[in-house]
Amino acid sequence: MLNIFLVISTLIAYSAPHIHPVKFSFPAYFGLAFPFLLVGNILFIIYWIFVDFLKGLPSFLTLAFGFKVILCFFNFNKSEIKNDATTFSIISYNINNALKAYSNESATKKSKQKNMREFMNRFKDEDIICLQEFGPYANDIVKNNPEFKHLSIHRINNKKTAILSKHTFIDEGEIDFGTITNSCVWVDLVVNFETLRVYSVHLQSNQISKDADELVKSGDLYNKKGIPEIKGIFKKFGHNHVTRSNQVERIKDHMNKSPYSVILCGDLNDTPLSYTYGTISEGMKDLFYEKGKGIGTTYSGSIPLLRIDYIFTDHCIHALSYKTIKEDYSDHYPIASLVYKDCNANQKKP
Repeated sequence: MLNIFLVISTLIAYSAPHIHPVKFSFPAYFGLAFPFLLVGNILFIIYWIFVDFLKGLPSFLTLAFGFKVILCFFNFNKSEIKNDATTFSIISYNINNALKAYSNESATKKSKQKNMREFMNRFKDEDIICLQEFGPYANDIVKNNPEFKHLSIHRINNKKTAILSKHTFIDEGEIDFGTITNSCVWVDLVVNFETLRVYSVHLQSNQISKDADELVKSGDLYNKKGIPEIKGIFKKFGHNHVTRSNQVERIKDHMNKSPYSVILCGDLNDTPLSYTYGTISEGMKDLFYEKGKGIGTTYSGSIPLLRIDYIFTDHCIHALSYKTIKEDYSDHYPIASLVYKDCNANQKKP
């Protein structure tokens, strides 16, 4: 019975990107749980190989049906080399306001700031840097860093998304969500004589990580005392998923009107099996899918196996490499890609 439940749950998860959460939010919860559903199906396949091969077919066929979905979480690509001046680099990073660089103790704070600046200095020569949760602490680490003085920066007032680049901005703006915490800024900039539109996005947070931490620490996760807290977590996720759907539709409409090739980077706070991802990725390329290798996890917090940070490009921009920089300076990992623009090149469709 458990195996059949996993199969049905996985099929429901596959439907999540195609169903608007305002109409029916139920599949979104299964999309969030997909990495665990995947592992469960794999374990059942292995078990049935040794017990009764035919009983493993439902899980095997379910995973085969969703093979392209699996590649959005776990992939096996190889990087390419292109030795010419047409390539450029992209970084996306939810910096979490550089909170890991701060401490109430003066000596510790100084040491942490030094380490954080040295880490961020790795990105000083990158072409495009998209940052999220770029609050005052992060501003001090980045904008006031002499190593970043050569970079232009676009940030609207105290909004917490930003774009930095060593290339010329010819236009800039924002898509206003009505909040400071979650926002989307964009710039038009010239790279290698090509004008591109770049978005840095931070969509509505789920706001469940702290609740999940407290639930685990309390020890109530596996008993009846935890049921109200679990219901609260699911309710909060559902509400915020609806909010993200409205935000992402506004972004997609703006992207569709761009006169230039588009790059979108940021923290969507949703997995590849979500309406948010399905909306943004339509007509775009997910660079982890194109060139990622290994497990795509980008969130380093208490909820495991979450891939919620992305770099998307339109089909004129092609990835040569993609990597997740798994170093602990935020509750997210930076993601990086080397790309080039060629609208006539052979393109791998997502």
